[in-house]
Amino acid sequence: MSKHNREERIARLYAASEQKRQDTLTATQKAICRLQKEGKSITFKSVAREAGVSTSYLYKYSELKEKISKLREEQKHIGRLTIPVMSDDSKNRIVEHLKRRIKDLEQEVIQLRRANESLAGRAFELEENENAVNRFRKQNEKLSSEVERLAEQNTELKNKLARQTLKSTNKVTSIKHKGVSIPESVKVELKKLDIKINSTLRKLIHENPLEIVLESIDALKYALNNNSVTNPSGFLVKAIKYRWREPEKTSQGIQNLQQNHEDELVFPLCFEEWFIKAVDSGFIINESPVDLPKNTKGEFLVKVNHPTASGLPYSQMSWIKAKEIMDFDK
Repeated sequence: MSKHNREERIARLYAASEQKRQDTLTATQKAICRLQKEGKSITFKSVAREAGVSTSYLYKYSELKEKISKLREEQKHIGRLTIPVMSDDSKNRIVEHLKRRIKDLEQEVIQLRRANESLAGRAFELEENENAVNRFRKQNEKLSSEVERLAEQNTELKNKLARQTLKSTNKVTSIKHKGVSIPESVKVELKKLDIKINSTLRKLIHENPLEIVLESIDALKYALNNNSVTNPSGFLVKAIKYRWREPEKTSQGIQNLQQNHEDELVFPLCFEEWFIKAVDSGFIINESPVDLPKNTKGEFLVKVNHPTASGLPYSQMSWIKAKEIMDFDK
């Protein structure tokens, strides 16, 4: 490197160093002015912190050192910090802010007063409701006691009525069917056949539809015309009980009807009761039990009023299977 170049470089470094020194002094002076304007304490530490330099840097320059020392002594002599002067714009902004805040607080007070009034009314309603609940609770207790008393009284009356009913059961049973009216058409037919109406026959006539009774009378007439019947009244009782109908006018039909009367027909358990209900409800076709065929197991076959796929209006099946279907449909 030549001597000329070295001197030029040293000059540039010196100029840069001088510029940095001037910038630092300017920043320090501005920091001191800010501290004075804000009324803050002026010390070497506060000035160094505000200017972003070290305290040793401040001691390095005599003019800065003297100025800071002087200002520090002046603040100690005055004994108080300098209060910055507030501008008119700042005062106006503070006043406007305080006015708005006062207005907001006044509105909040009004709303709180209204809310308190509403809560006071609600509290009064709740108190009234609580009093009403207490009154209703007392009334409920009285009514519960009254209900218990009436229930006990009702139980006593029921027991008394049951005892009275039990005492008069035999009397009622003995005269139960005497007052049952007999249809006029049945009376006429029985009078023609010279059959007297006993208690058993009266009960059966009362418990069965008129159509069944008349069909049973026709079966009796048919039997009287085709064979000898020793006991017409007994024959009619069985005819009504077992739903006998006038068979086809063939020798086989006459023989079956006569045989059924002479020999007691024995039906399976529960068959009679189910057969009568099934006929009355229209579940099966009304046929005389005497004429019912049997399957290989010896079970009666009945005709259920369910059309078949082949077009028949009824389905013939065992009475046991028909009973299961009927129970399932219920």
